[in-house]
Amino acid sequence: MDGLKKHKIKKITFGIIGLVIIPFYSYCFSLNGPKGDLILVTFSQIGARYGAIENLILWGILSSFFYFSIIDYMIYLSDTKIPILKVFLSLSCLSLLITVFLPFAPTMFPIASETHNLLAYVTTVAIILTLLTFLFSFWNRDRNLFYKSFFLLLVIILVLIFLFINYGVNSLFQIILSTSLCLYMFLELCFLEGSSKIDIYQKLKTEDEREEIEDLF
Repeated sequence: MDGLKKHKIKKITFGIIGLVIIPFYSYCFSLNGPKGDLILVTFSQIGARYGAIENLILWGILSSFFYFSIIDYMIYLSDTKIPILKVFLSLSCLSLLITVFLPFAPTMFPIASETHNLLAYVTTVAIILTLLTFLFSFWNRDRNLFYKSFFLLLVIILVLIFLFINYGVNSLFQIILSTSLCLYMFLELCFLEGSSKIDIYQKLKTEDEREEIEDLF
């Protein structure tokens, strides 16, 4: 199978997971809370207090897999060579996975709950650093791509700030946060496809040629 076909299959897969499965699963998971209320509790509280810890872990694994896979793929396509970017990406995925495995029940597991909260902050900061580092890698390569990416990320951040100020951190906020991040990363992949200065199709063609040479030997 040639690189272009592989790319199309990966893009469709990312779209299904990031735009359909994760948002739908996030909403269904939140219904495990008290009477399905999206405002009263967070994902962590639902997992610890309402017998849905396995669902929370599955959500964390699914989100981490999508987040790592699509960003790692975009790093490859854009030929971005910033070592610290991979460090931020790995740190954010690892901290998210550990966080969902730790129960948030302060009265029963105070140390685990404190660690859970700390890693939640680490995950947030690491994701922001990952996205910003990747975004600013376009500054000297494709200024239009940078502006589009930055504007979209800014809009998402402003919406999340508005929700945080008015509703705080709860299931509704986390559903929108998860969905908006998935949407942002998928649209970023679409932006890369349309870049006039970062030719991902040449990258795919070069990879095909390399594989053909390797097959000959």
